[in-house]
Amino acid sequence: MRRIRIGIDVGGTFTNAVALDTSSFSIIAHTKTHTTHHAESGVAYGILTALRKLLRKGEIDPGEIILVAHSTTQATNALLEGDVVKVGIIGMGTGLKARRVRRETNIKDLELAPGKTLPTCHRFLDTRQNFSDEVIRQALRDLQAEGAKAIVAAEAFSVENPRYEQQVLDCARAMGLPATATQQVSQLYGLRMRTRTAVLNASILPVMLATTDVMERSLREAGIQAPLMIMRSDGGVMDVKGMRERPVLTLLSGPAAGIAGALMYASLFEGIFLEVGGTSTDLSLIHRGQVAVRTARIGPHQLYVKALDTRTVGVAGGSMIRLQHGQIHDVGPRSAHIAKMPYEAFSLITDLHDAEPTLGAPSSGDPGDYVFLQHQEKKFALTLTGAANFLGYVPDHDYARGGQKNVGMSYAKLGRLLDQAPDKVAEAVMQAGCRKIAEAVRSLMSSNELPRESLRLLGAGGGAATVVPYVAKLLNLPFTVVLNSAIFSAIGVALAMIRETIERSLVDPTEEDLLSLRQEAERVVLAMGASMESVEVKIEVDTRHNLVRAIATGATDARLLERIRRPVPANQRVSVAAGALDTEIEDIQTLAHTGFFTAYSAVKTIPRFFGLFKSKRQPVVIVDQHGVVRLTFERAELMEMTAGEGRQRLRDFLERCTHYGDSGAWLPGIHLAIGPRLVDFSGLVSVSQIVSLGGHELQQSTADSPVLLVADMLN
Repeated sequence: MRRIRIGIDVGGTFTNAVALDTSSFSIIAHTKTHTTHHAESGVAYGILTALRKLLRKGEIDPGEIILVAHSTTQATNALLEGDVVKVGIIGMGTGLKARRVRRETNIKDLELAPGKTLPTCHRFLDTRQNFSDEVIRQALRDLQAEGAKAIVAAEAFSVENPRYEQQVLDCARAMGLPATATQQVSQLYGLRMRTRTAVLNASILPVMLATTDVMERSLREAGIQAPLMIMRSDGGVMDVKGMRERPVLTLLSGPAAGIAGALMYASLFEGIFLEVGGTSTDLSLIHRGQVAVRTARIGPHQLYVKALDTRTVGVAGGSMIRLQHGQIHDVGPRSAHIAKMPYEAFSLITDLHDAEPTLGAPSSGDPGDYVFLQHQEKKFALTLTGAANFLGYVPDHDYARGGQKNVGMSYAKLGRLLDQAPDKVAEAVMQAGCRKIAEAVRSLMSSNELPRESLRLLGAGGGAATVVPYVAKLLNLPFTVVLNSAIFSAIGVALAMIRETIERSLVDPTEEDLLSLRQEAERVVLAMGASMESVEVKIEVDTRHNLVRAIATGATDARLLERIRRPVPANQRVSVAAGALDTEIEDIQTLAHTGFFTAYSAVKTIPRFFGLFKSKRQPVVIVDQHGVVRLTFERAELMEMTAGEGRQRLRDFLERCTHYGDSGAWLPGIHLAIGPRLVDFSGLVSVSQIVSLGGHELQQSTADSPVLLVADMLN
């Protein structure tokens, strides 16, 4: 029997579904349907429609399915469109701090978007004065009388002792009211921000619970017993239980599915990922297999929610052309889809015969300098896709490949209007559109001080072939447009790792604090279905804000990564290293090998001051057995050891690599390679922290297991 993973990506216009055979990760079937934002059951209707079509097309038996995962725009849409309920807040405190707690929990109506508001009401209870279930129930009835349909329980020190918040939750749920406790959405101090996040979470609970109920019930009725997972805004997935408690974690998760595909399916560990649609392009920097995250915002409101840090440029495959003074002036932001015009590249050529270039506003309120083809009432968009097809950037069989006669005729007409050769016009269109994306890529590179040698562009999305090759040409960077780019995000959903982030407000955390937090994060992802062998936990210590963060990831299938990526011979790994180091194969040196990871380097001579002086440097890359570059360093120190040599060798290495100056000790970023795992300790700030957690990692392996320690001497 086949073992099938199903991924469903909900986009702004279309919902794509894909079925993957886990033995080979070949695509069994894929389908596309319209996203049902305004259906009674919301996007769930479109998800289920796509799933049913997929089962029929792939002739899939429900018993063959081992996982169903989907992304969702439901939470984001609910907030942006004001599809929320009034939230009643019960603030709790006592003593001298009661006044401050009353003030910080009394969150006033929140503006979500222009003209869209989340209404709130508030009650305060003193936890030392007649605090009982009956008092809580009366407060809940008062809030209901004011129109509250969901409840938030907020108490200042609930992150240490949640008993009062839990008591309110129990009473609310007994009365049939959906409710959120602030300690459920964050374990950090900062009562006002924690309460605000909980209010947003509670406001979408009814619609999200209804959607989740429909999804879960429909899967079971169809005979699918596989676990249901939902995409989070930080790039991982969570189970239904997590969704029911914290739907706010799905906010702003649009780019997350594609990035999951870049990491898991395309094995991009160092580069810039561009997901190109019809209207906009999302850019994400992937450095050392990690995507930067940021604190999410809805309107002006900062939340205790992490989202992937992406930059969006208003140019993509469907972006329309603008003219000024008889020249190509700009491309976008209006797209063919939003203007409800067919692309010139995908129209019937007979419809284009009598159409002529016309200047006008594609949609109400647009400038009148857009150019499109028009014959009587029929209008056809002139797009970036057309220009890319005309110039030969879009290969045969690509999703964005259009009719060559179509684009030839369209650009001949536009060329006559501008009195220019059609290829010059198409080139000007590509320049005008793609330079904006190139500028965003340059900004990402410079702000993160990334070396060019190891960078490449990875393009996905239906419009990738229309944009990415030309952007790479402008930047002189290597690029890849992934296979199946139009359904790449759905593939990413199917392969996304279970993820949980736990944060604690801790001043000068002890070794016990760090190990306890690590174990808690590990327990959470295991409870959601991750296999023990696949779980990895990264600890970050932020001394400026006195917080510690544990990020745990794991796969439902312990051998998932093995099946996706196949081992490659040593000569191929050397070739990969040479490419990453921008040097010849014969110049590559092998520094260390663990069986799974190999460290390579090359001595490079750098001319300075117009060639009068030269300096040498020896960058290092770590390549895994699958031929994937996992880490790159401008300068690094390495040490090989075995797991049985333990903490003392680790401590000796750290002392050797630590620099001491006027401002104290300077500790480099430390990475530990053991078995198939590459553990990142760069978020830790002291030798004792690294020795403690590193020792824990070493204890998980047999004494003779080879270990490689790497110190990033420039981090």
